[in-house]
Amino acid sequence: MRPRFSLLALAAAVAVAAAACSADPPSGQGAAGPATTAAAPATAPPATAEAAPETTRPAPRSLIPVSHRKPAPPLHVTDFQGRTHDLAQLKGQLVVVNFFESWCVVCRTEQNDLDDVAVAFKDRVQFLGVSNHDTVIEGRKYQRQFEIPYPLANDSSGRTWAAWGVPYQPVTVVVDQHGRVAWRFDGLLEPGQLDPVLEYLVEV
Repeated sequence: MRPRFSLLALAAAVAVAAAACSADPPSGQGAAGPATTAAAPATAPPATAEAAPETTRPAPRSLIPVSHRKPAPPLHVTDFQGRTHDLAQLKGQLVVVNFFESWCVVCRTEQNDLDDVAVAFKDRVQFLGVSNHDTVIEGRKYQRQFEIPYPLANDSSGRTWAAWGVPYQPVTVVVDQHGRVAWRFDGLLEPGQLDPVLEYLVEV
């Protein structure tokens, strides 16, 4: 009976050892666990450039949109000092044309303000006054009286006023750098009315 018992004990020991070998190994002792993929480090979203600050002032409401501007009519006049002025030769520059008469009360009312604007935009905007019924004597007298810093001319033929559609005075027209009519005002200019138009156009 003893040898049989020994054989049974030995068989039991072998079975226990086999079960132990087939069990999962303790953590960290050589057997590799299931493969895992390391999470990619989070990356910050690409930096977006801040919106550039507005560099141009808004267009005045009275300004004619570029798509609606028409070429200015021809203008070739002689001023009261005998010098000729041709609008075609001023292309590339801003030009203000003021249609006036020296005897016109409304023209006299706005003249000082026009002079101030012409001085403020000196070397950036060309100004020219064009009358229809003035004589050289009256034109020069008017220019001296108001110390007008820009040329004054007269076209007694009436063709210039007709080409520009001037029914009465004063009428002020701004011609852009491409020779197109960008702004027009018929009647008395109020102080500060022309300035924003020129300030906008000299920047574009």
